Amino acid sequence: MFFFFPLCNYKARKEPYWESLYNMLTEVLHTQLVSLHHNKDERLLGKLFGNGPVTGEACRPGFYKAFAGNIKCSKCPPHSSSHTEGSAQCHCEKSYYRASKDPPTMACTRPPSSPRNLVFNINETALFLEWTPPSDTGGRKDVTYNVFCFRCGADGQACEPCNGNVRFIPKPTGLTSTSVVVQDFVAHANYTFQIEALNGVSGLGRSERQLANITVSTEQAGE
Repeated sequence: MFFFFPLCNYKARKEPYWESLYNMLTEVLHTQLVSLHHNKDERLLGKLFGNGPVTGEACRPGFYKAFAGNIKCSKCPPHSSSHTEGSAQCHCEKSYYRASKDPPTMACTRPPSSPRNLVFNINETALFLEWTPPSDTGGRKDVTYNVFCFRCGADGQACEPCNGNVRFIPKPTGLTSTSVVVQDFVAHANYTFQIEALNGVSGLGRSERQLANITVSTEQAGE
């Protein structure tokens, strides 16, 4: 900030003090303006001359500035918005979310839809389950799958979790591939398998679990 004092005409007064003060203030002002020009501090120049750009001003609704300082306002990422001036972030629309590790520059996303085209193939020792990815990944690339197994009794009896009675290859949870092998199942039994699709924002909000179901009779093994 610069302070200017009313100076008398030092030439008229012919006083060394006023001449020295005038020269000193002129030199300081010149040095500061050169420094501003070299550093391209447009915000401060705008304050000095009244014609600076808007980069130092508060962002209008629909825009945000994640970090304070002389930077441009950014438009809110997809599926998010800001409703007040000077927002530091944009808030997600209904049913869209940000994971804790998502940066504020990332679009808001949602949980995926259920896996599609779940099929099986069975022989005497192994049951192969295969599916295709969800039609809607929620706008994310971190989709994974969990597999749940239930052994069901005959004549509509209740189903119970398989727990450790069957073995999954490579594993039943956190799968990044769209297939799994089931072993150690019981012959002449009915099993129901559920494939759940997840991504980084699954579990946020009140979205329903996205499951694909298939029932398998192990009497078909070896056919």
